[in-house]
Amino acid sequence: MAESKSPAHATGNAKRGKIILFGACLLAMTIVASVTLSMISINSKEKELVTTLARQQELLSHSRSEVVETWLASLAEQGDRLINADMFRLFASEVNALGSDLAPMLTPTGKDDDSALLAQQLPMMRSLLSEFASYAGFVSGRIINTSGQTYIATDAATTPLSQMQADYVKATLAAKAPHFAPARMGSNGLLLDMFLPIYPPQFEEGKGSPVAVLMLSRIVSGKISEFIATSPLGGNALRTHLIQRTGDTFEEVAPWLPEGLRKLSLLPQDLGESKNIPFAARASLDGEGQSYSSAYKLPSIDWWIVQEADYAQARAALTTYSQTITIIAVLVTLAFGLLIGSLWWFLIGVENKQDAEKFKLLADTINEQRLLLDSVNNTITDFIALKSPDGTYLYVNPAFAKAVGRPVNEMVGLDDAAIFGFETSRRLKKSDELVHFSGQSVTINETIFLQSRKYHVQISKAPFCDAEKCDGIVSVFRDVTEAVEAQERNKRVVKQTVEALVSTIEHTDPYLGGHTRMLCALSAEVAKALGMSEEELATVDAAANLSQVGKMFVPQEILNKPGQLTEEEKTQMERHVEHARDVLKNIDFDLPVVEAIYQMNERLDGSGYPKGLKDGEIMAAAKVLSLTNAFCALVRPRSYRPAKPVPEALKIMDSLKSHYEPQVIAKLKEVLNSPAGEKIIASISAA
Repeated sequence: MAESKSPAHATGNAKRGKIILFGACLLAMTIVASVTLSMISINSKEKELVTTLARQQELLSHSRSEVVETWLASLAEQGDRLINADMFRLFASEVNALGSDLAPMLTPTGKDDDSALLAQQLPMMRSLLSEFASYAGFVSGRIINTSGQTYIATDAATTPLSQMQADYVKATLAAKAPHFAPARMGSNGLLLDMFLPIYPPQFEEGKGSPVAVLMLSRIVSGKISEFIATSPLGGNALRTHLIQRTGDTFEEVAPWLPEGLRKLSLLPQDLGESKNIPFAARASLDGEGQSYSSAYKLPSIDWWIVQEADYAQARAALTTYSQTITIIAVLVTLAFGLLIGSLWWFLIGVENKQDAEKFKLLADTINEQRLLLDSVNNTITDFIALKSPDGTYLYVNPAFAKAVGRPVNEMVGLDDAAIFGFETSRRLKKSDELVHFSGQSVTINETIFLQSRKYHVQISKAPFCDAEKCDGIVSVFRDVTEAVEAQERNKRVVKQTVEALVSTIEHTDPYLGGHTRMLCALSAEVAKALGMSEEELATVDAAANLSQVGKMFVPQEILNKPGQLTEEEKTQMERHVEHARDVLKNIDFDLPVVEAIYQMNERLDGSGYPKGLKDGEIMAAAKVLSLTNAFCALVRPRSYRPAKPVPEALKIMDSLKSHYEPQVIAKLKEVLNSPAGEKIIASISAA
């Protein structure tokens, strides 16, 4: 009986095995077919979407750029109507013959010479320029000679050319062609400066050189808003940005913002190296999410038309389509899976199926966790390491090994001295000992060298513990080199800005030049004697250098008046602190330099200016500058009195203890009696 059942049982097992194998193969083929067809369909739809969107952006970029170029050309044509007049050309040519000295023309002596004739014509030419600017819609205009001097302007109070405007004047003269400067923010909106070369009479195309430059400024806020307005072709998903380059800075021209211009820290790629940016998916200009974008460079000006389409919004239809295809594929696969599952249920049994599903779920979970850990470990850019208590490395991640230039397996067993060198390892050992001793995490900043490359890293160290004890240290090295170098570059820019402004101050008034140098030296020594912090010392030094910048805007007749100032003149003089704040407020000193300059004319009893602050309201750096500035003013000559001797000046300071901090006065006396102070006194005598 048993012998008769055994072959049947074996046959049943064989059949069951064949059915299972057939069902598994059929299910696998169904899954492969569903996934393949789904991917082909989704990829085809995605290519169609990207192609359509790229074409839309290309058409919009070209059409908008043509509109802008046509508009710029029309502006140049308007200016040409004025400067092509022989009267303007002749006048500019005769002024150019005077050279860089325009004083005879601007302040005529009445003599019957060329300068006097030009001076007589000057009001008429100015009137013609003003009428043209008003008629053509320009807010201002000026004529500039080849030496960069303005001799005709529509404004009553002509401000000096900015450095950028002066550079564009030179570029226009050199290229003999119109130039357009980047948009800038004015009191009534965004302004665009246009520079056109003026040629002498009977000028022949391609011959001769310009004798002057016509600079015209126009409000363009409304026009730019028209250029970047939403187009029906792109719909709400497609946005247009206008980007411009100002020096080394890229800005978005945004008329709807109060400031008009918005600096960009995130760009699709370096606009300075490429005229156009190809269509691709990349980070949005505002740094929020991704977008499909492209850019087109305008030939006549450093402007880029940037087209952006929100990534999620542009792909919304594709996402819906992909979900639909995926659901269909899943349903088909589930239908076949259900059929095979039913067969499996009857042949294998419920218990075996449950066990298999449990093991499969467990295996999938373990595999997913392993893949996730491997993915994180292999892609993370920070250096991760585990050290034993004796200082040797038990584990390093691929990023750390790559930076060191060794395989991961060769890193195991090495210590800090073998990887970083003796001095660096000695410093790192101190933080290791602190982690072992405290049992807490420690974060340090360190400079290391790997493969002759310098890294600024932030190292976070924590004890490695299991359920029973802590045995080892986990270290995470975060590369902060770019941030550190960017901070150092910012400090250098601020220092260069300070040096440039100091040079400008010294050329404004000879009295201020000597005064500033003495104030810097003396205030620095007094601040050190008071034991001020490094931040306060840097604030005092920068503020002393720039303390007189506001006096550049005070009329020279008031600055150099030999007699006593009237109340009105005194009010104008005291406004120099407001001028200084307006000039310096947009410079990122990373220190309260502007506040110190603004308060250095305040007095403890509230008799100072501009706010009448009292003792507790005045910052320490301003108190030092207040006293040293007054002392330097006494011992230096002025247009209305000679210099006072140092002892007499100190007596005056002692008599004004209601104005100045007594402790600062005492430290001033100590400094003047020190070797450093003697050198300063010697410089006063020499001057």
